[in-house]
Amino acid sequence: MNMDLTLLLKGFTVGIAVAVPVGPVGLLCTQRTLSYGRMHGMISGLGAATADVIYVSLAAFGLTLVSNFMVEQQMWFRLFGGIFLCLLGIRIFLAKQQKIGSLAEKLRHVGNYTSTLLITLSNPMTILISAAMFAGLGLVGSQANWYSSVQLVFGVFLGSMLWWISLSLFVGVFHKKAGEDTLHLLARIFGSIITALGIFVIIIAVL
Repeated sequence: MNMDLTLLLKGFTVGIAVAVPVGPVGLLCTQRTLSYGRMHGMISGLGAATADVIYVSLAAFGLTLVSNFMVEQQMWFRLFGGIFLCLLGIRIFLAKQQKIGSLAEKLRHVGNYTSTLLITLSNPMTILISAAMFAGLGLVGSQANWYSSVQLVFGVFLGSMLWWISLSLFVGVFHKKAGEDTLHLLARIFGSIITALGIFVIIIAVL
């Protein structure tokens, strides 16, 4: 069982393609990095990357029963995601910028990871997008080999995490430069946008 670098690279490409589009998770990662530092942004990205791996695994291993169920019930997933986004947006809008202790910071990391994991999981269409990308890259035949599928999924995780780490490192440059008033204003802006996105997702889900 030798590692196929070509397969790993293709998975890496899929991981970046899935992660890069700007959306709620990108806004959350940016806001948290600006407000609390790079580590908070990276851990938020890790939650999103974990969700990507879960969905990509369903596509790569051909778990059609589970994936079909999630796609069929996508309205409820999106409705949950929209409500969750609204709550997060309101919380960000009302939050006061303050220094946090080590214990509170660890708890915030857990919250950062869990929230982006749930938001990303609320979009089962990622399964279909991943399957389409696999077909476009000629990876459909790899589903028959579990070891090849593992390499493919690992490549997706690496690609996704590279994007979130790069975003956090870039945005983190502005973290220490921004004053308290600026951070407070940005929190209101990001909170408003995320809440609006949540409302939009709810409307799309119920239509």
